[in-house]
Amino acid sequence: MHPSRSKWRHAFSVICERIRTGELQPGDRVPTVHELMQEFSMSNTVAQKVHRALREAGLVETESGTGSYVLEGAAEKLQASSEGAG
Repeated sequence: MHPSRSKWRHAFSVICERIRTGELQPGDRVPTVHELMQEFSMSNTVAQKVHRALREAGLVETESGTGSYVLEGAAEKLQASSEGAG
């Protein structure tokens, strides 16, 4: 697997797990692109891809200039998708 692909998937799944377990609650700000870059040793482009994937999954919304925030129902959405996969 391509290194950047595995990095963004790993970071995406870590953030999803934080949402699913309640570590990140609705309204909480998810790590910024810069914070993702530091925590997961990834480039700006890859960190942006993580944010885009979280938005496309309907888990977060981004407010220009302030950050990305967990949406209501995100944990339930993740729980339902993990139950469907099992």
